[in-house]
Amino acid sequence: MNYPDIAGVTFEETPERLKVVLPVRRQWPYLLVYSVLMLTWLGATVWMLTLLFGVSRGDMSVRFLIVWVIILLIWAYLWYRLGSFVWRWWQYFAATREILLVSQATLIVRRPLSLLGVTDAYAMEHVSPFYYSEKNGAVAFDYGSRGGLFGLGLERPAAQELIAALNRRFFPHALDEDDEE
Repeated sequence: MNYPDIAGVTFEETPERLKVVLPVRRQWPYLLVYSVLMLTWLGATVWMLTLLFGVSRGDMSVRFLIVWVIILLIWAYLWYRLGSFVWRWWQYFAATREILLVSQATLIVRRPLSLLGVTDAYAMEHVSPFYYSEKNGAVAFDYGSRGGLFGLGLERPAAQELIAALNRRFFPHALDEDDEE
């Protein structure tokens, strides 16, 4: 299949899937905020661990120790959840490219950051044809009751070319419906 020549976008097709590599436009304010949050989370974790070991060496009654352990377990769980949330969004905004892996069965949107990164996978049977989201200025699709976005670094004409190529390859019936309207 012939794919459009879009600046910064590469297409690799194998019999199993299509790989599309897209540039990502850095959103510096968000990256800065999440970097500060990540550093704060790490600093507070080290501080709490040193405090924990300092308090645990003191003489405590058994009742106080049980309550202390329960409070620490609840805190550790909530702190872990907060850290994983901040870590995920920091990786999202730190990534410099976006990779789509599209097959007949799955759509994978990956924002790699070296060996790390954020990956979302969708079953193609529930993915709607791709369209341009005016609100977000990106390529969008619906997945059940929630939506998905990618291609935030593309200008509108380039995004529309990408949408046409992806829909031609994976949603040919959607093109027929558009022609009828």
